[in-house]
Amino acid sequence: MKNYALIASLLALIFITSCQPKSKPVAIDEAAAKAEITKIFDDFYSVMNTRDVGPYIKMLSDDALILGTDPKEFWSKTEASNMFTQMFADTTFKPDYKIDKREILLSKDGNSAIVIEQAVAEWISTKMPLRRIYFLERNNDAWQVKLDCSTLIPYNEDIPKINKCLE
Repeated sequence: MKNYALIASLLALIFITSCQPKSKPVAIDEAAAKAEITKIFDDFYSVMNTRDVGPYIKMLSDDALILGTDPKEFWSKTEASNMFTQMFADTTFKPDYKIDKREILLSKDGNSAIVIEQAVAEWISTKMPLRRIYFLERNNDAWQVKLDCSTLIPYNEDIPKINKCLE
């Protein structure tokens, strides 16, 4: 008798779940979302070049992780804010940053994106390009950075030279 009740319950559960309306994919305007993200980053860099750290910190989610070019550089939003404030306080620091390449990969639902940028950041290296990878999430109709990862990317032909220097 218990088996019949169990089987009936399972059949009822299967029937109820199979009768649920299928969710339709949300149509997103990919071009508009990419244009919005592009504007956010273009505005950020133009302000960064004037030494204002505020817009960058505002872009970060509270639980953001910021990774610098050194393996020891793992920063929280607060630590990044303190570091950039101190860096921008140095009047000899020239944060001129020009993007050579930017790619934006948008999720199918339009609620997250990966932004990949390449640039030469002369204050870090005049010889090696910098690649920054950002992971963004849409939060209350605003994009927020959850991950900002900076990496020096040597040209393949320079790797043997770098290896020799590190011996």
